[in-house]
Amino acid sequence: VIHRHGRLAVGEPIMMVATAARHRAEAFASAEFLMDYLKSRAPFWKKEITGGGTSWVAAKDADEAALKRW
Repeated sequence: VIHRHGRLAVGEPIMMVATAARHRAEAFASAEFLMDYLKSRAPFWKKEITGGGTSWVAAKDADEAALKRW
């Protein structure tokens, strides 16, 4: 997993997930797990800096539900 940090413009690429497995379905599932985990548990993922200040965005119910399937 490579995750950019610092100030980024809206729409800029922010992360890359690379996986390897014997079969592509396993590699895709691994990448899905990593994304679900990051969206729910990685604090750097949810920090937003705007003209109005800095805030932390709570994980959405859909993010938590996606993580629970693992």
